[in-house]
Amino acid sequence: MWPWLVRLTHWWLATIIMVNWINDTGDWHRMLGYMGAGVVAIRVVYGMMSTLPAVQFYWPQPRQLVAHLKSVLHGQPEYHVGHNPLGQLAVYLMWLLVILLAFTGWLSRTDAYWGEDWPVFLHTSLSSLLQALVLIHLAGVMVMSRIQGKNLIRSMILRK
Repeated sequence: MWPWLVRLTHWWLATIIMVNWINDTGDWHRMLGYMGAGVVAIRVVYGMMSTLPAVQFYWPQPRQLVAHLKSVLHGQPEYHVGHNPLGQLAVYLMWLLVILLAFTGWLSRTDAYWGEDWPVFLHTSLSSLLQALVLIHLAGVMVMSRIQGKNLIRSMILRK
């Protein structure tokens, strides 16, 4: 279902995020943060260039989000090639947070903002928001796997 580049960027970014939560300062943290922004950029370019339905981007409309949530609550979620509307929205938000984290991390190291508290506070707050979204993402994957009777994690590891 998922092409190799999507799976590679997904796990590459997941690894970067996990390592940066454990190692929250220093040269490795910064290098991995910038690398994370680069991974997001690669994935965005691939999504814009791809003709594969599972990879292409779409902006979920409110009616699509409501229909999806209703179908999940009734235990019969609609089939989607790629992400469902709520998942697609979450992906965009997580990518935005990774980009903003790279920017605020860089900003806190510039001469203009060196020693200022607000860039570090903003960076920390964005990190906490990303952590919460990752946990929600994991919970959503587990719930949808159970409801659909599919191992969604396996589809992100193995090509089917």
